[in-house]
Amino acid sequence: MKSDSSIFKSLFFLCLFLCCFSLLSQSVHASEKVRIGYYEDGDYMSRNDEGNYVGFNFEYLQQIAKYTGWDYEIVDANSFTSAYDMLISGEIDMLPALYYTKDRAEDLLFPDSAMCNIYSTLNLRCDDTRYDYEDFSSFNGMKVGVIRDSVDAANFKAYCKSNNIKVDTIPYDETQALLKALDDRTLDAIAITHLGKSSTYRSIAQFSPEPIYMAVSKNRPDLLGELNSTLNRIKLRDPYYDIKLYQKYFSVSTTQEPVFTPSEKEFIQDTAPINVVYSSNQSPLSYLDTAAGKFSGVVADLFTMISNTTGLRFTYIPEENYKDALDAVKDGSAEIIASVANDYLWAAQNQLSTTSYFLRAPVAMISANRKTSSPVLALSDGFFLSESISADNQDKEILYYDSAEECFQALARGDADITYSNTYIAEHLLSDPRYEPFSIVTMTNYSDEISLGISSSSDPRLFSILDKVLQYTSNDMINELVLKNSLNSHSVNWRDLLYQYPVQTMSIIFLVFILVISVFSYILITKSRNHRQIEKIMYLDDLTNIWNLNKFRLEAEKILSIPGNRTYAFIYADINQFKTINDTFGFAEGDQLLRNFANILRENIREGECCARVSADQFVLMLRYENWTQMTERTKSIDHQMNDLLIAENKTYRLIIIFGVYLLQDTDPLDVSLMLDLANYARRSAKITHKSLTIKYDENMRQEELQERKLANVMHAALENNEFIPYFQPKYNMADHSIIGSEALVRWIDTQKEIQYPGSFIPFFEKNGFIVEIDLCIYTNVCRIIRSWIDQGLEVKPVSCNFSRLHFRNEDFPQTLCRIADQFQVPHEYLELEITESVVMENKERVLDYLGRLKKLNFLISIDDFGSGYSSLGMLQYLTVDVIKLDRSFLQEGIAKKRMRTIIQGIINVIHGLNISIICEGVENEEQAEMLMEMGCHRAQGFYYARPMPLEEFEHLVKENH
Repeated sequence: MKSDSSIFKSLFFLCLFLCCFSLLSQSVHASEKVRIGYYEDGDYMSRNDEGNYVGFNFEYLQQIAKYTGWDYEIVDANSFTSAYDMLISGEIDMLPALYYTKDRAEDLLFPDSAMCNIYSTLNLRCDDTRYDYEDFSSFNGMKVGVIRDSVDAANFKAYCKSNNIKVDTIPYDETQALLKALDDRTLDAIAITHLGKSSTYRSIAQFSPEPIYMAVSKNRPDLLGELNSTLNRIKLRDPYYDIKLYQKYFSVSTTQEPVFTPSEKEFIQDTAPINVVYSSNQSPLSYLDTAAGKFSGVVADLFTMISNTTGLRFTYIPEENYKDALDAVKDGSAEIIASVANDYLWAAQNQLSTTSYFLRAPVAMISANRKTSSPVLALSDGFFLSESISADNQDKEILYYDSAEECFQALARGDADITYSNTYIAEHLLSDPRYEPFSIVTMTNYSDEISLGISSSSDPRLFSILDKVLQYTSNDMINELVLKNSLNSHSVNWRDLLYQYPVQTMSIIFLVFILVISVFSYILITKSRNHRQIEKIMYLDDLTNIWNLNKFRLEAEKILSIPGNRTYAFIYADINQFKTINDTFGFAEGDQLLRNFANILRENIREGECCARVSADQFVLMLRYENWTQMTERTKSIDHQMNDLLIAENKTYRLIIIFGVYLLQDTDPLDVSLMLDLANYARRSAKITHKSLTIKYDENMRQEELQERKLANVMHAALENNEFIPYFQPKYNMADHSIIGSEALVRWIDTQKEIQYPGSFIPFFEKNGFIVEIDLCIYTNVCRIIRSWIDQGLEVKPVSCNFSRLHFRNEDFPQTLCRIADQFQVPHEYLELEITESVVMENKERVLDYLGRLKKLNFLISIDDFGSGYSSLGMLQYLTVDVIKLDRSFLQEGIAKKRMRTIIQGIINVIHGLNISIICEGVENEEQAEMLMEMGCHRAQGFYYARPMPLEEFEHLVKENH
């Protein structure tokens, strides 16, 4: 017994000793000193006014210390270079926020997990407006400061090389000296790791995102294992810790604004208001404020902010059903859907590209608190969240509704037991007294990441602009919008009052009813008196006194709703040169022209038909349809009546009217707007014409639209892959058959090595603006080729390049051409800039100003397709050009005819008299060539001499001709 007691005591003291040893060990461990290198580095690490160390690095270090018990000794190294050297020599144990490289890994220890990913930036002073975002050509010659021997400096050097940028790089030893040099204008810019939320500079480039690490001295391998273990524990316990810390220190500041590329600025300036479809019943996020009749909520305020920041304009379209909103983007009625889930597969299925999410909302389960073994779910139709929940609850009955509010109503009626919604919408609805009995539970396995959805067929610049704005929209700003709309979103209505105060509410309603009865008679009298005046304001066009589009839709729907009454055609009419007439003869003349046209339309309308003015020079009609011949006779009659009236009034101009026609099908839905859209599509499909046309919407037009979408999907990749190349068509002196120059014409050699000719893609690129990129691509290639000819010692003749009308919207167009030519050191007199006569006539003053500036830069100017429009000879007095290219239509209409020869001879004489060279296009046979020479035109271009050919063939031809 005594022996057992002795053993027990021995065991007790042994355990006590081990516990004390363990505690002592922990105490020693807890007090272990770790030396941390410090230098002033903005939001990464700095000292506040009280002398405390603050910033991303120190907050991360304190989180690590919670698990390790380390006691930090801060060692001030003054600069990054000094801190880095001290880490290698072992004077400090750890240095936070260090990039990994193979060379550094030989001298230092790096943990398995990074602190976060960070990128490098090229920063300017905010008042420096010389440079646009990633406008690489303007970066050349900049004085850029970097931290000596840093990864930032190496990344910037690689960035410059990949983008063909040549700058003067100046190294500095410490960050503060670098920033001071930028502030005092010693430097134009600095290339440095993203400076964080407190940055007061403007970023014009972002590049090389890489992880940063808590680097450890090789003298302290004992720290690395514990650091790895601790970083793993932090990420396991809070997977979003580094993201939240990143947002706190490195999200954009409210003082910073996004910077746009020149191409994005052009898009913002030129684009019309963009249609945005939104869910009208998702308060407080997005809803239709019925009292104000406008788009409201968090997302509405976000779009207001986007519009103020960018200058983009938006038109908002409400939809009660979310599927209808998605369909509006698919069918082209809208380009943006105001809030979508940030899921790439779901977005792809709905033909959307989604921006970075701007709001991450928790998801809540709302229950009616009814005990049931098989609860029925109520879900909002069309939403990604609903699809996710449905996939996880395939064994349950699910009912779908248009909105979260309808789901709540289903729970209140007893039709369903559970619904799901993001917490912002749920909390708004639960403020309604009817839903007080419901319970709410936040779900950890779902979240609602809300983004903007942009149609996949939209101009990519729209996505880039919106995504960039959201990148520069801080969490603080979004939180302010959420708070503002959450406080204001629920207004007390009569149902709430009736629910809470039934007796008092009914008494007030009764008194109001008596008051309404008392004034009802007076209202009826006033209403009947003003009815006609209101109807005129609502339904008549105030300029032409015919119906407006609202009245047209109502009457057309009324006519078509009669059973069997479907033999109709919808017509969209447009006066082609109306803007020119307005500019030339004044607005009074234009207004009278529209009134006359409206009167003629009204006189041609029969019983059961209608017409209206849409806007400007566009009108719509709904006419009975018998056959196509009868339809075209009616449109020709309208055209003839209008032009006969102009002749009778001694007007000097004639009208070209385009009629787009859609023939109503028996299977078509009763949707007048859709029919007009299809008729308008037919109208817009008309090519440039010199006579009135009537065009029917058909299957070919639908196929054209599909082809355009296909082109839009591949055009940017094709440009990057250098698939657009110049073919050269020589120009000849017909007298001696010598080559006097050439024209560069674009060809698209696709990935299958098949040649796509301009007619298959140029019209679409003109329409969507991509032609600007193509023109500059061909021009750049031509400059490169001419440089090659000069270097080879070949005789160089001028090469003409074609330029779209869209270039004349860009104030920097002449300087852009000059920069490209000078980049290749090509004398400007070797470059002939070719524009069509119609471009000049569209905006004469602006184009003539540009041509004058280009002439001062010594470029040759050529007017193409001369004679294809009207007022050409009168235009010659204003033009300071080098070459006039006679339009091929003169030859096609018969040069052998005496009358035509007289016209051509006169044009040639006038042009020669102005000391302008003339060249005839489209020469296809010897007879045409001889006749042209007889009339004094000795220069030609056409298939008779040579077709457009690849560079190698052209160079061989030139050498033979020399």
